[in-house]
Amino acid sequence: MQKILMMVDGSFTAEAAARYALALAKACGAELELLSVAEDQSGEAMRRAEESLLSLFRQAHALGLKVRSVTEIGDPVRVMRAYVAREEITLAMASVTGPEVVRRLLREIPCAILLVRVVHPGRMASPHEILVPVYSGEFEGGGLEAAADLLANLGGYWQARIVLFQLRQPLTRLFDRQRLGEETPEQAERKLRPFIVALSRRGLAPGTRVSWGHRHGPGITAEAAARRHDLIFLGTKGPKRFLRWLRAGTVDYLVRKSPCDLMLFRPAAA
Repeated sequence: MQKILMMVDGSFTAEAAARYALALAKACGAELELLSVAEDQSGEAMRRAEESLLSLFRQAHALGLKVRSVTEIGDPVRVMRAYVAREEITLAMASVTGPEVVRRLLREIPCAILLVRVVHPGRMASPHEILVPVYSGEFEGGGLEAAADLLANLGGYWQARIVLFQLRQPLTRLFDRQRLGEETPEQAERKLRPFIVALSRRGLAPGTRVSWGHRHGPGITAEAAARRHDLIFLGTKGPKRFLRWLRAGTVDYLVRKSPCDLMLFRPAAA
């Protein structure tokens, strides 16, 4: 990972989310680009943007990072898309608060992207328990290796424990047939092995946990709340068209309801 771009807008939540970008750049030895986008040229918007950039710039220098800051005006997603293409960014990051912006960013940004929703802005970003839901192919192929790289860097930097989480649907009748798209326990177990191996190669020993439920969003939030996880790391890429509605619904639900900080990861060329 060579260049990380963090987009901020002068808000407190964006500045809090940028702490994850600082930590990741430090862990990866990457260059950090801070892009502040103001949607208008009003004095108040520009003042907030400049103050936020100055604060983050100082934090980056304190960590010994190679950092550059840029301020632009316009639609944030369009500005970010153009900047990524122009500057050859490896990973783009942004703070999100609603599903609509999430969908635009995942659809329009061409490089790998990591979206952060900060639930408790006043708390320093230093997760000790990272919950990684694994379901329906979102970490297949190159996405698995890229996700493992990110988790290894984040987990190593904070000495955080990684927990791979599966939500399985219970049978409703004693000889219930498997429904379309539903996995057997054996299939679910085989799906975890490549992720465990990828994390093990990077020096991590992930835990695993299984829960039962019919809906992924509520199941993931319930698990995170009950076990007091600090961060949910969710992949958003998957090859099966008939399951995309399920994944989109889960992402939207977690953006609205996550009890802890949330990261949404989509690898490049997904």
